Amino acid sequence: MKTAERILLTALELFNEQGENAITSVDIAMELDISPGNLYYHYKGKEVIIEALMGFHKKQLLNSLNRSLVENIHAEDLFYYFYILLEKLDLFRFLYRSPVDIAEKYPSIQSAQKQLLKALDSQLEAIFINLQRTNEITLSSYERPLMVETLTLLMTQAGQSSKPFLKQSTEARLYHVLSLMMVNLLPRLKLPESAITHILNAIQSHSVSHLNSNLPDLS
Repeated sequence: MKTAERILLTALELFNEQGENAITSVDIAMELDISPGNLYYHYKGKEVIIEALMGFHKKQLLNSLNRSLVENIHAEDLFYYFYILLEKLDLFRFLYRSPVDIAEKYPSIQSAQKQLLKALDSQLEAIFINLQRTNEITLSSYERPLMVETLTLLMTQAGQSSKPFLKQSTEARLYHVLSLMMVNLLPRLKLPESAITHILNAIQSHSVSHLNSNLPDLS
């Protein structure tokens, strides 16, 4: 693996684990056992690293927000599609820990940040319109934008709000957010009983009460 790629992967891991604000360019160089000068040769400062990571995140997430997917997503697919989107968001979760602060600190990522949130809103809106058209969801035109806003907030913020969950495995974090999303959606989806049972069983097997037994003692 090339040094430039190693720098980005190491920076991403450190930012996700400790937060962008706690990590300096020197920290990244030390973690890689290279000189700060070597790091600076590839990326002239932390802002350039974060801009590069945002570029990768933008490309990856937009691929999963492709509008051509909308007509192929039905009510029974939402659970799995949302899991895929949450995986993409979780991989770059440091960008969502304090999104307003990081955008103010690094103006070069503001445009991409706004574009991604707009694309996520737009995709959810299009999915719900299609599910209304196929009579797979009970959701009025008034309620639809509110549901979009609620799910976007959950997808980008719920996994960042609890320190114990940040220490959990990726699967635990994702299922925690999924359970919050499906609590809002399931009563409105027109699904076969078997599909509902399958989703509820998946959520229950990763429920908050189940995970709490593995949480660290913070008292």
